[in-house]
Amino acid sequence: MVDTSLVLDTIVAVSIAAGAFFAIVELRGLKKDRQLGLLMQVCMHVTTREFEDAFKKIWRADARDAEGLEKQVGANDLYMVSDFFLSAAHLGMEGLVDKRTLTRFFTFSYAWNKIEPWVIAERAATGLPKLYYQWEVFARLQEEEGEHLATGKSP
Repeated sequence: MVDTSLVLDTIVAVSIAAGAFFAIVELRGLKKDRQLGLLMQVCMHVTTREFEDAFKKIWRADARDAEGLEKQVGANDLYMVSDFFLSAAHLGMEGLVDKRTLTRFFTFSYAWNKIEPWVIAERAATGLPKLYYQWEVFARLQEEEGEHLATGKSP
């Protein structure tokens, strides 16, 4: 004969296990939702008129030094674009948004290569040798991924 308290204990144990399983599944879904939400917020910033105008100035700039960039683009626009890429890279470094998604979605390396002389001058002027460092890391990562895509070799 089966003891009813044993049956009830088994039912409770199975219910707890099922609840834990569904909680884990739900938390994974929330993580993906959070990552998607952060990525959408980043995208909304990139599509503002101010950001697009600033990036267009950088795109068209033909200066090779910090002074020329600041003269052609303007310090405020350089700061806005640099801060954006730094923030996006920070999200990836902290694991809040997938690094591969970011490097495939945003032009970290192109923007870095255009603005690098200005960043180096800013590092020297502020005495902060790691200023915009996370952006630089993502730019290098994106360049490596591009090499792997071009050669067909896996990373």
